[in-house]
Amino acid sequence: MPEAMPIKSAECNLEKLLKGLSFGESITLTGPEGGPVALLVSLKPGRIVPNSAIDWDARMDELARKVSCAWKGKKSAVDILSEMRR
Repeated sequence: MPEAMPIKSAECNLEKLLKGLSFGESITLTGPEGGPVALLVSLKPGRIVPNSAIDWDARMDELARKVSCAWKGKKSAVDILSEMRR
């Protein structure tokens, strides 16, 4: 499974992509300029992985790093979420 792919390709093959992903696997979707725009993560049940075997903190830290690298806005994501919740 590719690590990244254009969002247009994913649109055309979404069902096939989802079937090919195992629980927790992800694909970064890229926009027309080639930059990341979304992360597709499989949540489908599969083989059971004990929670202790999954380092969720490390996974979320890696996701935060990827989002931070791709962030182009003047305001931080935290600022935007705070405004949305008001």
